[in-house]
Amino acid sequence: MSVKPADGETVRGDESPRTVQRRVIRSLLLVQAVFSLMFAMAGPLISLIAERLTGSAGKAGLAQAMIYCGAVLFSVPLASLSMDRGRRSGIAAGYLTGAAGAAAVVLGAVFSTYVLLLIGAVALGAALAAGAQARYAATDLASADRLGRSMGVLSWSSIAAAVLGPALTGAFAGIGRGVLPEFSGPYVAIAAGLAISGVLVFVTLRPDPLLLARSLDRETTAPPKFRTALAAVAGDPPVRRAVLSLMIVHATMISLMNMASIHLDHGAATLATIGVVISVHTAAMFLPGPLVGYLSDRIGAHRMLLIGLALEVAAAITLAAAPAHDPFLVGLGLLLLGAGWSAGYLSGSVLLTASTRSGIRTLVQGASDFLVLLTSAGGALLAGVMVALWGYGGLSLFWGAVVAIVFVRIATAARRTSPE
Repeated sequence: MSVKPADGETVRGDESPRTVQRRVIRSLLLVQAVFSLMFAMAGPLISLIAERLTGSAGKAGLAQAMIYCGAVLFSVPLASLSMDRGRRSGIAAGYLTGAAGAAAVVLGAVFSTYVLLLIGAVALGAALAAGAQARYAATDLASADRLGRSMGVLSWSSIAAAVLGPALTGAFAGIGRGVLPEFSGPYVAIAAGLAISGVLVFVTLRPDPLLLARSLDRETTAPPKFRTALAAVAGDPPVRRAVLSLMIVHATMISLMNMASIHLDHGAATLATIGVVISVHTAAMFLPGPLVGYLSDRIGAHRMLLIGLALEVAAAITLAAAPAHDPFLVGLGLLLLGAGWSAGYLSGSVLLTASTRSGIRTLVQGASDFLVLLTSAGGALLAGVMVALWGYGGLSLFWGAVVAIVFVRIATAARRTSPE
């Protein structure tokens, strides 16, 4: 079926899809800059809030996990909303729900109510699901030979924001000082920032790229059921490998990054030091994005995916050897982890988009996000337990081994078949 742009979203007759695509990218750059600035603090800080509240590393890990559980919970409804009413509605709804969740986290800390903290974390996950959708929104109108560059350039929105976000944690810690509990002040800023992101995307993302792409017959059919997308993931080897890689790359990054703040805190690192170390990590995640996208288009997404997996193995080994009192070595490991995520996650997303037929692409992307976020939630949940049992070094070695196994599988498949 052909879908026309939504009411009020018009395209001038002299505008080409490429012109509209440039405007879409500018809008997404602005929205994602605000989102990244705030959300970079969310995972590490909620673990610290939960540990102070409960005195348990395991419960701190559970609080982190609930963000990703929330992202899993909201990924399919937001994807369905995007299919029905466009990317603008789906992404905005996710950011505004996340803003409400951040406010609930503050209330949970104020009233020392761990359950309310967890509820807020679940709602906060909606923003994460919306942020994942944004990278695909950048490709709705992109030509087949520029998928990587369209995704990669979106990383520019996160470079300064992701670096400054954690570094500003110490400054935001002054919000409500003497009134709000320790570490909860920055969550006031997170709530405001996510609300602004939701309003911005709803106002500026016009015309809606997904609806316009459908009107141009870029995506002519809409599958009726979510299980159609899951069947496509299971039945198509290139799609299956792309989704598996995305699951492992993202889960590894989430587990090791979030528990790094606990690891450093146990080594008596200050909040400012933790913020700087996380800044190094997030810079490595987003700074290489345009280059990774360009190389994914030029040398192939499979090759970039293998590079990303190799970097994550190196990161896991480095972090396993890093003592809690050595922020330099922890920072080096997190730098490698961020670079590995950048190469692996972006190239895996390109591979998924290029390998999926247009008629079911949007729903397959939603199914992929569902599985990726589900794995990340499980990884975050287990991370706290594993740190309590084996320490941060044991957690790092576990994920290094998992990534190494996936590397071998992807490399073997690449030798058997043409990679692109």
